[in-house]
Amino acid sequence: MPPAVSPKSELRSHIRSARRSSAHPFSDKSLIEAVSAMVRAADARTVAAYAPLPFEAGGPGLLPALFAVAPQVLLPVLLPSRDLDWARYDGTLAGGPLGLSEPTGPRLGVDAVRSVDLMLVPALAVGLDGTRLGQGGGSYDRVLARVTAPTIALLHPGELLPSVPAEPHDQRVSGALVGATARYETAHLHWTKGCAIPHYWHSIGLSANDGG
Repeated sequence: MPPAVSPKSELRSHIRSARRSSAHPFSDKSLIEAVSAMVRAADARTVAAYAPLPFEAGGPGLLPALFAVAPQVLLPVLLPSRDLDWARYDGTLAGGPLGLSEPTGPRLGVDAVRSVDLMLVPALAVGLDGTRLGQGGGSYDRVLARVTAPTIALLHPGELLPSVPAEPHDQRVSGALVGATARYETAHLHWTKGCAIPHYWHSIGLSANDGG
């Protein structure tokens, strides 16, 4: 008898399959434009981000766009423990474990994210309460527990869900930025109930939240 498939594993499989079978040029373009505008509007000096894997939201244009608008961009470096170290992005990347691309600069330590102004995180899906579905390694659950800045997951259309299976160790995100489609050309920022947000971030979010 085959082992039972967990709700998380089933949802991961479904979203990965959907991503592989769909092109997201409108989503990635709108996400990049919205992220750049968000960084400028909030005057975010240090942004923690990620190098998107194939099919991950943001695509290959995300990091060059961030590099152009944020004075400092930090990217993760996967440690053997599955925790994440961080290094400054200088425009170059090198191959890392599990097919990841990693920054080449000096390592800053796992606590470097405590002082960022904004954190962009990868996700397969996010629930309306801020529950994030990741790839299953648990790395970002450790990281998100350290971050006090707004944490925004980047998603393709259809990946912001009413709910996502959760476990006690799961850390929630502050919001989800959902890319556009060919019919709807503006990315939408949805604040969740994940954690408290400084007041000025709410005004930034409303401008991308379809008026409210």
